[in-house]
Amino acid sequence: MGALYEEEDELDFSFLKQSVRQQPKGPAGRRTADSGRDQRGNPVSRGRQMQMAQGKNRQNRTVPGADRQVQARQGRQGAAIPEENSRSSVSRARSGEVREIRGKSRSGAGRPVTMQEKQAILAVRKKRRLRRQRQLLTATLCMLLAGTALAVLWLRQEVPEPMRETGGQTVPQVQAEGTGQDFVWGTVQGIPESQFNQHPEWTEDFLTISEYSRPGEPLEEVKNIFVHYTANPNTSAAQNRNYFENLKDNHDVRGASAHFIIGINGEILQIVPLDEIAYAVQTRNGDSISIECCFKNQNGQFTQETYDSLIELLAWLVSTYQLETDDILRHYDCGGKKCPLYYVDHEDAWRILKQDVADHIAGMQ
Repeated sequence: MGALYEEEDELDFSFLKQSVRQQPKGPAGRRTADSGRDQRGNPVSRGRQMQMAQGKNRQNRTVPGADRQVQARQGRQGAAIPEENSRSSVSRARSGEVREIRGKSRSGAGRPVTMQEKQAILAVRKKRRLRRQRQLLTATLCMLLAGTALAVLWLRQEVPEPMRETGGQTVPQVQAEGTGQDFVWGTVQGIPESQFNQHPEWTEDFLTISEYSRPGEPLEEVKNIFVHYTANPNTSAAQNRNYFENLKDNHDVRGASAHFIIGINGEILQIVPLDEIAYAVQTRNGDSISIECCFKNQNGQFTQETYDSLIELLAWLVSTYQLETDDILRHYDCGGKKCPLYYVDHEDAWRILKQDVADHIAGMQ
């Protein structure tokens, strides 16, 4: 590297000597020297200070709203959400789905929501909806079951016993006053159950419903009780019952039957329910009850066993239907047929029969 001056040139250091001679000695001189150095460096530092001041002035002279733009730009850069995702988020906000997805994207370390995440969110919503539907359905079923249980309890209090089927018909239950009891629920063959249970001992062996013996039509009222005889001596109650039953097959006679048959040994068969009509008295089937009696003698006189069962049965029927002994009739009294034969031929015996019924009723009370 070349020299800055020639060796032969003589250097002039006189200015240094002059400056040393002019510099005062002591603390004052040191302060003067420091100030001189500061003055020599001031041009450079002052230039820098002016440049910095100008830069601040330029920053302060920015247009109104620039700070907000800068902040918005910084916010977009910090969130790192592409413009397309922002637009899609706005559209989803209008459809009511953006709130959860936007929160998901902002809490997900500044990344957009993927399709899998969207599907997961929709699946969770679907599960919640189904759970609410199941809860609502369960609550509805519980309310229905509770209402049904209350209704059943209420009905059981109102109708404590089931409906009874007697004589091929179902009879609705009603409250009725019975003998010896204040109130009893239910009816049997159209009779209050408490009263029905006091009937004489009999065997129910109902005929098959047919147009030849048991039409199955309701007996709406009872005004009279008719006494018959079978006209077949030395036959049993069961044999006469089978005769009526076979009419539906052989068609020998159309329209023959009775409610009861009393055998020669005093047994009682019920072959037609008391709330149905029987084919016994042609013009009075709709308002009467009929009793057929078996016999041995040709004159039609009943055995003592048959007679005793007849008196007991007649007394119960008269009391049950609130009739009088004069309401007991012979088949002869309606139509003129000589039936029952013995009591048509012997009027005094008929009067004694009705008196025996009255005495039996008095003994029942």
